[in-house]
Amino acid sequence: MSAKPELAFDVCWDIYRGARETLNEKRQVSALNPTETQKYLWRPNVRAQQPEFVADFALAGKKALAGPECASRLILFNVYYLSLAPYEQARRFLGIGEMTWVQWTEQIRARCGAELLWRGLFPPAKYFQ
Repeated sequence: MSAKPELAFDVCWDIYRGARETLNEKRQVSALNPTETQKYLWRPNVRAQQPEFVADFALAGKKALAGPECASRLILFNVYYLSLAPYEQARRFLGIGEMTWVQWTEQIRARCGAELLWRGLFPPAKYFQ
């Protein structure tokens, strides 16, 4: 039995938020700006780690929402899901109503969740091995 894309997205986004928090606050490393990393950060390890998950999550979302028909959803994904902006700020920034927000986030969760399943980010236990 396979998982629903929405469930895969929700679980992966929860892991993404935790990984971003850990990378940004505890290690003082910017998760999305590799130029801010410290020297000699690489460690020889075959298992996937948090920085790789953060990058894979972002790439999967951008791939799933590529194309002109999803341009507004990609902006919402970048502002709310990747940058972790608060809901009200993100909604105000995009200038959309609550019903539009609900419709767009459902589309994002379905499309990105399918991409996350296809790329093997879900289930997380399999990804991190």
